[in-house]
Amino acid sequence: MTDVSGINTSGSSSAASYTKLAENMDMFLTLLTTQLKNQDPLDPMDNAEMTNQLVQFANVEQQISQNHNLEQMITLLNAQSAASSVNYIGKNIQYTDSTTTYQGDPVTFGYTPDKGADTVTLKVVDAAGKTVRTFDKPETSAQRHTVTWDGLDDDGNAVAEGQYTFVVSAKGADDKAIKVATDITGRATGSAIDSSGSYILVGDLAVDVTKIVAVKEPPASS
Repeated sequence: MTDVSGINTSGSSSAASYTKLAENMDMFLTLLTTQLKNQDPLDPMDNAEMTNQLVQFANVEQQISQNHNLEQMITLLNAQSAASSVNYIGKNIQYTDSTTTYQGDPVTFGYTPDKGADTVTLKVVDAAGKTVRTFDKPETSAQRHTVTWDGLDDDGNAVAEGQYTFVVSAKGADDKAIKVATDITGRATGSAIDSSGSYILVGDLAVDVTKIVAVKEPPASS
């Protein structure tokens, strides 16, 4: 009998699964017709196996149909998410990450030590991993702290626009590392969508909407 176990019923393409199922069904019917024509009247073929095969086809078709409905729902939800994400453009978004796109305006970085630290180091590195700015005496208590970077390096020179990462590390009195949660606030410049989800653009950086924790109007001076 025809094997339907290899048909994908959990993937994203129900159309391809329908095509494969139809091909297997055609093969099954061809084999069944041939067997019926050539069976021994005194020893007819067992109907149980044929019935079992038909049940398998029915189950697979039902699963593919369910996947097709889910694909349509996901497409609709993504479209709605893309439409609503346009409202973020021009606003300051706070998202859980440590990388942002410097666009000429000051950037606010937030960090939260898991517990009180003895020492904290905080620096800004460029896309090549080079340190451009090191902050003196960052706060060490177990609460969220914010640092605003003005876009200047350690020598007071303005850096070029582009992607930069805030690197923060904390250690306790026992010199053991302490976990630190980070967030960035940047200006949304656009939105995007693909098969994996919806994104807000901060310059050329795509931020997953699920990472956004706050949205604010930019200061009037911006």
